Amino acid sequence: MNDIHLLDPPNEMFRIIFNKLNATDMLYSLVNVNQRFDRVVLDPLNVQYLDFVTKPFNMRNLSIHAQILQKVRENILPRIKDKVKKLTVDPISMKFILGIVRYSQLYSLSLIDYKPKILLQYFS
Repeated sequence: MNDIHLLDPPNEMFRIIFNKLNATDMLYSLVNVNQRFDRVVLDPLNVQYLDFVTKPFNMRNLSIHAQILQKVRENILPRIKDKVKKLTVDPISMKFILGIVRYSQLYSLSLIDYKPKILLQYFS
């Protein structure tokens, strides 16, 4: 009888599964689980376009979401900063994702759900 283990599928299958998660969940939940997940999750193809827009279900638990973004900012972004090419942020995630590291390859920044007054504060 063949034993099938959770970690047996090929990396390509994990990439498909991981791409169904949003960036925050993927980075927070899967980085530092094991070396294989680190290689797949932190692969340049997986982290070059990151969307950190807060989903409506996270709005109910903003303090938990802020703690998760804090961990991503401190422990993961410094590891991938040179791989990120495009970021999408909202007012909640912006303070955690921008400003702490310098994204040397970043060429696109999308700002979602900003009120003009708040946006002017960030740019002044």
